[in-house]
Amino acid sequence: MYWRRLILLTCLLCGLGAAEPIRVAVDEWTTVNPLLMSRDTDGEAVDLIFDRLVTLDAEGNFIPELLQSWTILKGGREVVLELRPGMTWHDGAPIEAEDLVFTWRTLRLPQVRAIADTVGGVASLDSLVAEGPLRVRIRLSRPRGTLLSDLYNFIPVPRRHYQMGAKPMAAPVNFQPVGSGPYRIVERATTKHLKLERWDGYRGAHPGSWPAFEFSDPTAEKSTAKAILEGRFHYAATSALSHYLVRKGALGAGHLQVYSVPQAAFGAFFLNCDPKRSLLGELALREALAELTPWQEFARARQFFPARLASSFWPPENWAHDPEPRPLPQAERAETILEAAGWHMGSGGVRRDAKGRTLSLVAYEQVNSTTRSMARLLAERAAKVGIRIEVRKLTFQALTEKSAEHEGDIWSYGWTTSLDPDVDAPLFTRDGYRTKANVSGYLNPEVDRLFDEGRHTLDPEARRKLYLKLSEIIWRDKPVIPLNYNLARILATRRLQGVSFNVLGQAYGFWPGKRGWTLAD
Repeated sequence: MYWRRLILLTCLLCGLGAAEPIRVAVDEWTTVNPLLMSRDTDGEAVDLIFDRLVTLDAEGNFIPELLQSWTILKGGREVVLELRPGMTWHDGAPIEAEDLVFTWRTLRLPQVRAIADTVGGVASLDSLVAEGPLRVRIRLSRPRGTLLSDLYNFIPVPRRHYQMGAKPMAAPVNFQPVGSGPYRIVERATTKHLKLERWDGYRGAHPGSWPAFEFSDPTAEKSTAKAILEGRFHYAATSALSHYLVRKGALGAGHLQVYSVPQAAFGAFFLNCDPKRSLLGELALREALAELTPWQEFARARQFFPARLASSFWPPENWAHDPEPRPLPQAERAETILEAAGWHMGSGGVRRDAKGRTLSLVAYEQVNSTTRSMARLLAERAAKVGIRIEVRKLTFQALTEKSAEHEGDIWSYGWTTSLDPDVDAPLFTRDGYRTKANVSGYLNPEVDRLFDEGRHTLDPEARRKLYLKLSEIIWRDKPVIPLNYNLARILATRRLQGVSFNVLGQAYGFWPGKRGWTLAD
């Protein structure tokens, strides 16, 4: 009897150690190194592996995470950070002030800035000095209205493991991270699959609730709903049709739950403003394209699948949103603009100007875009007014590389805005042009000045007025044409408990986030 009980107990303990992981579908990411994150998907797992200095609560308030406290001195020109005592990295080494200083210095390296687009934020803090094992003093030449957002985006790494070579993306640590959060990597991660287990050594403020997670790229799945019903995933973004069918009870047989979450993100056309590389360096042509935006398709789709037409660069979930109504695009105005700018209809139904240039453009979109994609709809509308647009499909990686090198005229993809609009400055400023984050090649000294002023303005209402002005200029100059604000459509098994979203419509980047998820029996 004793041996039988012992065997039974052993089996039970084995079962507890091998709990079913929560399986999350996430489109391909690039790294799990917080120094090199360049896609939204990179943060999904990083937020479990690493603690931030500060994070958000469910209401959007900044709360300490790695930090025990922060103290603002000298009118905002000095900040003292105090780390929580007793915290360690996954390798057992203590988390120290020198790790924060190392992280700040590394984010300033040219080879890192070229990948992570760190124009503002942590990298632009004037100095960080360790004043003992757990204290850091930040000195600033000017106070920063972005301070708490900067600390939120500050994810320290251990200095012993993250020395940065000439080719940062080739470093093994990118997929074998040594983190500070409640979960750590099991085996070696890739850009399409990784496993996490709860780390028993975590002594931080925000532990994980479930023993294990598994992240996978769902590209090969034909049906998200089927994949969840068959247990390959517990949580995944889904198509508007699947979401609609589950919501109406026509799919899932009651085993699925749906979420519809407004996000601080949008689909957009990024336009090449460099006159040496594109005809779209001419403002009139960008204005004409804006009038050809296929908004009617969005309006028709809203009868069944809610969508929100974009009227400002910063979406309604962002405090810098400009609520002023904008006139709807009209194709007739496009023809008037083209004629006034000297682009007259030529042979073959394509316009030419006085220099003999043909109004032919190249647009790039993702290879998995639908047949009736926004780029193709734009090309159809443009053809009717004498603009030829050739649409080419690329992988997302190749698409972003094309845009970073300013190759082509139009790039169609999405953008997620951040907690603070200053983080979006690289899209529009000269600094962003240098780091290739300013994919439109758009240069405007007034925009550079306003972003710099906004970064150092402390009064919230005064800051908002600056970004409203920036929104007007972006709308006028059209380096980017936002199309529709994103609505995240999520399917999950009914077993998944604790799902919630932050102020940006994301299931990570706040407490509890994914750390609070559990699976019911």
